[in-house]
Amino acid sequence: MKRILLTVLGPMCLVGASVFALIWWERGAPPGFLPTPHDVSIQDITRNHRGVRVEGTAHYGLRIVQTTAEVSWYLYPLFEPGDTMGREIKVLVRSTVQPEPLLGFEDLVIEGFARPPGRLIDASITTGLREYGYTFVDDYVLVEPFNN
Repeated sequence: MKRILLTVLGPMCLVGASVFALIWWERGAPPGFLPTPHDVSIQDITRNHRGVRVEGTAHYGLRIVQTTAEVSWYLYPLFEPGDTMGREIKVLVRSTVQPEPLLGFEDLVIEGFARPPGRLIDASITTGLREYGYTFVDDYVLVEPFNN
């Protein structure tokens, strides 16, 4: 009987622990908790950061919205504070909070998760931003605010 329980529960526990560890590693904190945000500048942020506090100027000129069945995500580039002429994207913000419709630029301090864009940012988004005159650095970072 013990052998059967060990045979059944052992792999289940191993898979559960692996999933828990993978989520912890990916988010920088255990599931259900937020990582400690670290102050980082736009130029210094990397894909290896997890919790960040970044200050910059958001460009809302091109209103990009990703819509799923549950939520709408608003995407916009974030540049160095006061930079309204920048066109090379190092940080792209993905938030559920809709920007004010009348704003073109806004100075923000964002606390959130820094991660590689991966499959969250598809070709239509990058193409739309490129058509609007923006370019991407090779290792640009996606930041999702904690307040989502």
